Amino acid sequence: MKIIKKILLTLKNITDTSWYAEQLGERSGLFDKARNSKFRKWQEGLTGWKFWVWQIVGGISMLIILEFIFNTIGFTLLPWR
Repeated sequence: MKIIKKILLTLKNITDTSWYAEQLGERSGLFDKARNSKFRKWQEGLTGWKFWVWQIVGGISMLIILEFIFNTIGFTLLPWR
């Protein structure tokens, strides 16, 4: 049973892209840098209306930027285009 479980787990990991991202992030130390960044600490310290303004304005800004980038290669994020 243990052998079959190990084989199935290995097959799952080979086909799972998030497993590769997890391995890469942990081994390179990028996850630790992101956890300890000043920007993350600032963002987590926001409360009340500042949090909601950051979420809404930041999210809409990011969608606009991504839309312009995707439009240059012929894709769109908007369902009505």
